[in-house]
Amino acid sequence: MNKLSYKNRIRAVREELVNVTPSICPERALLLTDSYKETEMLPIMLRRAKALDKILTGMSIFIEKGQMIAGNQASKIRAAPIFPEYSIKWVIDELDEFDKRPGDKFLIDEPTKKQLKSIYSYWKGKTHQDQVNKTMGKENILAQRQNVLHYGRISMSGDGHIIPDHEKLLSIGCDSVIKEAKERLRENNIKKDQGDFYKASIIALESAIKFASRYASLAAGLADTENDPDRKHELMEISEVCSKVLRGRTQSYHEALQLVYFLHLVMIIESNGHSFSFGRFDQYMYPFYKADIESGRLTPEKAVELTALFFIKLNLINKVRLWGHTQFGVGYPLYSNLMVGGMKSDHTDGTNDLSYTCLKAIDLSRLPEPNFSVRYWSGSPKRLLVEASRIIKKGFGMPSMFCDETAIKALLSIGIPETVARDYASMGCVEIAIPGRWGHRATGMTYINLGKILELLLHNGYDKETGIQLISINGTDSSIYSLGTYGELWQGWCKFLKFYTDLAVSSDRVCDISLEYHDSDSFASSLVQKCIDRGKTLKAGGAEYDFVSHSVIGPTIAGNSLAVIKKLVFYEQKVSYIELINALDANWQGKRESLIRKMVEDIPKFGNDNDYFDNIVKDIYWSYINLLPDYKNERYGKGPFGCGYTMSTSNISSYVPYGMEVKATPDGRFSGDPLNEGASPTIGTDYTGPTAVINSISKLPNEYMAGGQLLNMKISPNLLKGEDNLNRFVSFLEAARRMKIFHLQFNIINTETLIAAKENPQKYRDLMVRVAGYCALFVSLVPEVQDAIIKRTEYSSKT
Repeated sequence: MNKLSYKNRIRAVREELVNVTPSICPERALLLTDSYKETEMLPIMLRRAKALDKILTGMSIFIEKGQMIAGNQASKIRAAPIFPEYSIKWVIDELDEFDKRPGDKFLIDEPTKKQLKSIYSYWKGKTHQDQVNKTMGKENILAQRQNVLHYGRISMSGDGHIIPDHEKLLSIGCDSVIKEAKERLRENNIKKDQGDFYKASIIALESAIKFASRYASLAAGLADTENDPDRKHELMEISEVCSKVLRGRTQSYHEALQLVYFLHLVMIIESNGHSFSFGRFDQYMYPFYKADIESGRLTPEKAVELTALFFIKLNLINKVRLWGHTQFGVGYPLYSNLMVGGMKSDHTDGTNDLSYTCLKAIDLSRLPEPNFSVRYWSGSPKRLLVEASRIIKKGFGMPSMFCDETAIKALLSIGIPETVARDYASMGCVEIAIPGRWGHRATGMTYINLGKILELLLHNGYDKETGIQLISINGTDSSIYSLGTYGELWQGWCKFLKFYTDLAVSSDRVCDISLEYHDSDSFASSLVQKCIDRGKTLKAGGAEYDFVSHSVIGPTIAGNSLAVIKKLVFYEQKVSYIELINALDANWQGKRESLIRKMVEDIPKFGNDNDYFDNIVKDIYWSYINLLPDYKNERYGKGPFGCGYTMSTSNISSYVPYGMEVKATPDGRFSGDPLNEGASPTIGTDYTGPTAVINSISKLPNEYMAGGQLLNMKISPNLLKGEDNLNRFVSFLEAARRMKIFHLQFNIINTETLIAAKENPQKYRDLMVRVAGYCALFVSLVPEVQDAIIKRTEYSSKT
C-alpha cells in the first residue's frame, strides 16, 4: 500500500466512495426500538444513553480498503440510518419513493422496507414530531401553510449544530470526563435531573470507548489475514490507535484525527441533527502535528495524506430527510464546517503549517465534507490568501472566506467578550459560535420567507393560494387597499414582519420544549463546557453561551421590490399602485403589464452600488434586527449567557423552493422564480461587476449579523488565469475585508460547463459547486437548484 504514492491512495479511496449510490440502513432504527422497549420505565436521558450503547455495541462495523481512519455510521458506505424517535411517518410514506427522487436519491431494498414498517406501530404518537404537532399553535400552522414560515426540520429532527471542546478531549480523553461525572454524581446536593444527566453521560461516554475498541479488534483481525505487508502494518497501526483513542491524552496526529472523527461520528449516531462542526482545526490539532513532524514520526507528505483521508472519511456519513425538507438543502449536505487561519484570542495570528496542510488536503479530497473555510484578518500572512486563492480558482467551491474583524464585531454586538469572540468558528454554513462553549444551533431555527411576507403585504395579508388571511394592514378582510404614501407601506411591512417573526419565535419554543426531551443528547452535551458543571444537556441550558437565529430568506427581493414601488408609484407616479398589483397578479403577462415590467427592469437593483436601492435593502435588514432584543429562546434564565436571537442569511438552498411559493414581485421577478440567495443580489440583477457587489454588501449591517452573513459569487475561470489575475483576486479579498464584508464564497466555473453537466451528468460526476453555505456534487442537485446556479451572474472580463 505504501508503495503507491499518497495521491494515488487518496484518489482510490475517494473514487470508491464517490461511486457508491447512497442507501437506507435500518440497523439504528431497529436497535433503538429494541432498547426503548426495554427501558420504558426509565427517565428519558437514561433511555437515550442506553439506546446509544445498544446501537454502538450491535451495529455493523467495517474498515474501508486503503483508509487509515476507522468508523462507520451505518452498515454500508454512504448509507443513511433512520431516527424513528424524532419522526417516522414520513419515512413510511416515502419508502417507495427514496430511489425515485430527482435529487438526493437513496436505494432501499424490500427487506429494509419491511423492517421499518415493523416498528412503525411502536413509534406512532410517541415521536418528537408528534409532540410538536400536538402543541403547535393554530396560527403557526397556518403561517406554515401560507409558506411564510417553515419549522419542519426542527419539528422532526435532532438539532445538531455543535462544536465540541476538541482541545479538552484531546488533552484528557473521555475517561477523565467520566471520572468528573462520577465525582459530581457523589455530591449530596444534586437534583434528580442532574443525577440522570451524569448517569447518562457515563453510559454514553463508556459506550463510545467500547465502540472504538470494536474497531481495534476488527483491525487486528483483518491484519491477521492480510497478505500485503504494508497494509498489514497499517491495520496494526489502526488497531493500536483505536485501542487507545478516547482514553487519556492523545499521543500522535493520527490518534488526534481518529479521536476527532469518533467524537463527530458518535454525536451524529446519537441524534440526527447536522452541522456538527470541527471548529478551529489547525489550532487544536497543531501541537500533535508539530510534535510528530519534529520527532520524525510524521513527514509533511504523510500528514497531507492522513488529513485528506480524514476529509474523505467525513463523506462516508449521510443523512436522509423528508423530500419536502430535502429541497431546502439538496446535495446530501451535512454542513460540517472546518476552519483554519485567523486571529487568536491574544490578537496574534493563528496560521501555521497545519493550515497549509489542510489546504493541500482539501485540494486532494474535493468532496462536500468538510465544509472547509478560511479565516483571515489584517494580521494574516499574504501566503494564506494566495494559497487559499489558488484552491478557489480550481473551481470546486472551497474554501469559503470569513473576514475576522467583521465577524468578531458581530459577536461583540450581542455581548460576547472580545477575547472570546476572537476564537469564533463557523458552525454549519456561515453561522458562527464559540467552539466548545456554545449551545445548539446558531442558526436554522424557523425559516422566515420575506418574499412571501411581501406578497401578503401587497394583498393586505390575504394569501390567494390558500385563502388564509392572518393579518391585514388596515384592519379589514379585503385583499385590496389604497396607500397614500410610501411611509404607510413601510409601516405595513414592519407590522407584518413583526407578526410573522413573533410566530416564528413561538414555533421555535414549541420545538425546543419537545427537543429538550426527545433530543436529550448526553454524549454531545458532555463534550461542551459547563454542561458537566451544571448537570444539564445543551437543550436544558447546559452551555456557557446560547444564541439562535432564524434563517431569513429573500431580504434583497423585499428591498428591491419596496424600492421599485417607492420610485415608480410614489415618487415618479409612472404607475398606480393598483396597476402594479394587477401586473403582479398577471405575472407580468399583458401589454400594459409588460410595459410596467420594462420600466422595472431598467431600474438598477441591489448589487450595483446604487445607494437608493442599497439603502432600502439595508432598511429591510434593520427592520428585522430591531425586533430581536425583545425575543428570548427557551434557555433564557436557565444558565447560559445570552439566550437571545441574532440575524442570519444562511438559508442553504431554501431560496429555490421558497421562491416557488412566491408570486411575481415588484422587482420584476416572475412567479415561482428563486428568491435571492443569502445576502447576494437577486439572480441576473448584478450587472456592473464584483466590485459593485462588494460595495453594495458593505452598506448592510454586517457587523450585527452574528448569525452569519452569506455572499455567493460566480466568476469566470478566465478572470483568474495567470499570476497577475490571481494577485488581483487576492487584492479583491483584501478589499472585501477592509469594506467590512462578513463572508465570501465562490463558484469559479463558466455557465457552459454547468449546462453541459446538467445535460450529461455521467460525464461530470466529480463536478462540485458552491450551492449556498455548503458545497455539493452538481449532478446530485435537483434540476431547479441546478438551474438557479446556472442563472447566477457570471463575472468575467466583460462584466
